[in-house]
This record gives sequence, structure tokens and C-alpha cells, in this order.
Amino acid sequence: MLIYAVMNKINRMTYNRKNIICIFFIVTLAGIIYSNSFDASFHFDDTPAIIENYAIHRFDVREIFSTSTRPVLDLTFALNYYFGKLNVFGYHLVNLLLHMANGVMLYFILLWTINPLNRVSSEISANSVNFKIPLYAGMIFTAHPIQTQAVTYIVSRSSVLATTFYLLAFLFFIRAFRISNPLLLTYRSLLYLIGAFLASCLGMATKQEAATLPLMLLIYDFYFISEGDLKLLRGNYKVHIAMFLTLAVIFYLSFSGLQSSVSFDYTKGVPMPQEEPITSFEYFLTQLHVIPYYIKLLFVPTNLNFDYDWPITKTIDMKTIFFFIFLGSLIILALRLFRKARLISFGILWFFITLSVTSSFVIIYDVIFEHRLYLPSIGFAVIPAFLIGKISGLRIGKIAR
Repeated sequence: MLIYAVMNKINRMTYNRKNIICIFFIVTLAGIIYSNSFDASFHFDDTPAIIENYAIHRFDVREIFSTSTRPVLDLTFALNYYFGKLNVFGYHLVNLLLHMANGVMLYFILLWTINPLNRVSSEISANSVNFKIPLYAGMIFTAHPIQTQAVTYIVSRSSVLATTFYLLAFLFFIRAFRISNPLLLTYRSLLYLIGAFLASCLGMATKQEAATLPLMLLIYDFYFISEGDLKLLRGNYKVHIAMFLTLAVIFYLSFSGLQSSVSFDYTKGVPMPQEEPITSFEYFLTQLHVIPYYIKLLFVPTNLNFDYDWPITKTIDMKTIFFFIFLGSLIILALRLFRKARLISFGILWFFITLSVTSSFVIIYDVIFEHRLYLPSIGFAVIPAFLIGKISGLRIGKIAR
């Protein structure tokens, strides 16, 4: 009842005031949830990444960018150390601020996605703008318990910061195609696209999961800008080529030391810490079990664990086959929902594509970590937000149906 009362009050406000109130709810919710996390100590990888990383202590920018596989992330740690040394408060504060920013950016991405341009360009038409789905999604993403590890485990800033640049690139990309004045189309669009390009490069230099960004932008264009028209999509090919070129950052960093935690050897067994060697195929079979567990955690976030002892799947059994069919069916469902529920379709594809970097064939020594769900969980947040809006009798635009 309180939520409906709040939404009814918001509906009587102007467009800008509605946005301010929605942002306030998202930010306040995150602040309340993580208000007790500022004194959480360093753990596990925090030690080599921060406590014993003397390049960060010296603020040696040259060494950071020449030796680190995540230089932008390490630069933020260097700034934290410069201002607060090893006082954990500052590190947690930055993580939380980034988390808040991500919830707000998700709100605006959905606001601009499900509302036609003419509905968000004037305060006069504010009552016809759908604020509910963006607000619900932003709050679900911000408040979901699965985010706890990413936000409170300091070194997991890698996931949070990469998501920040990921969403920032999306915001710039969407704005580039939402210019209402044709006279400003080329100039402003170019500036926004440059912003998207730079944000993508920064994301690639923060964490490797940002490698999925160019593909997701291409899919977004097909879904919501070109609206399934391949001719219109081809007209934007120069933009997408430029975005795919940002993958060069990933390739450069990969050759400069990524192999210390990741293996691209698909045929030979790769030694695991204190474990028997694992092949890429065995890693893939293991992920067929991990991903359904991830999905379960999104719907029922119980028994959250900081450090899993997950068994390696060595052979194909009935359970593995079942999970393969289950996950394949979800992907097929996403494709079939393109016409009837495009937003849900996009959310499902977002989940699988953004998760593919850590849950496919490329071997990572830790086969499961909850913070790897941080970026994919955005795709999940869209789905209940859409359904809640639908159930509450919300009328949504054609673009989201």
C-alpha cells in the first residue's frame, strides 16, 4: 500500500520532479541497506590487490598501466590509498557510490527505452511517461541480496566499476539516437558516441566481462532502435564497428598477463589451485550446473556464500543434460518473446551474454563467485519490474510489448 501511495504521489509531479524522487528512492534504498558495511575488513584477494600492491601505494601510474590487467580499477584503489591509506571506510564508500550510480543509470536506460522520444521531451506530457518499470528495476537491482558480495567485498569493485562504465556507455549510446532536433543530430550524436566509445574503453580496462558490451549494444539497436529492421541496423554499422574496436583494449591486456588467472587453452588440462587439471570442456560442463544455481539465487537468494567449494563436472550425466536443455530453452524463449515481450526477451539475453565471459569455455580458477552476477543481474531485474508493472495494470509503450 505504501508503494502504491508513493507512486500515486509521484504521478502528480512534473517530469523532472518525478525523476528526482525516483533517484532519491534508489539512492536512499542502497544507502540504508549497506549502511552497516563501512567497517568490513579486507579479505582474500584484497591483500595482493591492495594491501601488498606497492604500485598503488606509490601511486605509480606508469607501473599500474604497464603491468596491471585492470589498470583503471587499480587507479581507483590508488586514489583510495592516497586519501585514506588502508582505512577501509573510503574503499567501501566508493563501492557504494558506484552501486548507487549503477541503479540510477539503469533507471534512465529503461526510462529512455520504454518511452517514445516525444513522451520524455516535455514536462507537459509527464503523466504519460512510464516511470514505474524503470523505478522498480532500479530498486530491485539495488536492493537484491545477491549484490552483497560485489558491493562489500572491496576487490569486487572490479564488477561494480566495470558495470558503471558498461551502463554509462549504454546511456551515451541511447542518447545518441534520441536527439529530437534534426539540426543537432550529427553534432550531438557524435559527442554522445564518442562518450560511449571512451566509456567502453574504460570498462575494458577495468574487467574483462566488459567484452560483451559491443554485442549488447548491437542487440539493443536491433531491439529498440532499429526495431527488428535489418536495413536500419545496417545503417548504423560504422557505430558498431567503432564499438567493437574497443575490444582491442581487452586483447592488449590479455597478452600482458591475464593468463595468471584465466586460461585460453581449450584442449589440454589446466592445473587448478589444489585441484586436478581441468579442461575447457569440463569447465563448460561445470558451468551448466553453476548457471542454474545462479538463477536460483536470483529468485531465492538464500544460503549466500562468500567462498564456494564447487565440484568439477567431469562427465555428461542426466543432470547435466537436463541443465543444458533448461538453459537452451530459456534462450529459445527469449528469442520467441521478441515480438510479444521485447523487454523480457532483452533481459534474458542480457543475463546469458554478460555471464558468458565467466561461464562458458574460458577456464577461470574459481568456477563460481556471486559477484559475477552483478552485471548479469540487471537482465534479471528488468523481468520482475516488467511483470509487476503489467500486473498493476500499467500501460506500456509499444516498444516494450
